[in-house]
Amino acid sequence: MAVHRDAAGALHRVSARCTHLGCVVHFNEAECAWECPCHGSRFGVDGEVLQGPAVRPLKRRGADGVP
Repeated sequence: MAVHRDAAGALHRVSARCTHLGCVVHFNEAECAWECPCHGSRFGVDGEVLQGPAVRPLKRRGADGVP
């Protein structure tokens, strides 16, 4: 699970696996985005695709780690 707390204090929980080929994403503080080190996909804090090659968003997760 990948977790980010935004400036308003809200937690955003998403799968840490890129939807392109399954690599583990890392958070880029400067860009405020999840980034895949394997092929460069970028996702917003809510998991929405910002830049491909991924075309599906990261799966959102609940507080207990399940969708």
